Amino acid sequence: MSVISTILIWSWILGVALFIPTTLPAGGAQKATIRQRQNVDKSPLIALKAFHLLSAVSEESYVLDTFNAGTPVEVLKVWETPNNGKWLYVSVLTNTSDQLFYKRGWVNVGTQ
Repeated sequence: MSVISTILIWSWILGVALFIPTTLPAGGAQKATIRQRQNVDKSPLIALKAFHLLSAVSEESYVLDTFNAGTPVEVLKVWETPNNGKWLYVSVLTNTSDQLFYKRGWVNVGTQ
């Protein structure tokens, strides 16, 4: 009888040791309450006003192109500077002489 009780006790201890960690915060049972939103379908943003596509993060940089409101824009990178505000590195689909291609550049979205 002692062998059976020893096996039962060790089985219970092993079961507790295997299943308890899944309920701890580092375990797999709990999900995070705050999740980072992921853009799964990669849908572009729509520009609400006309903007200049610039070659660098500076107001004095070369203007690559000018786009109207309603242009779809894909944001590739966000850059925040202490004195110039927030800049977005964007990709814009353009149609020039029956060819479609992407232009990339910087857009100043203002100070905070």
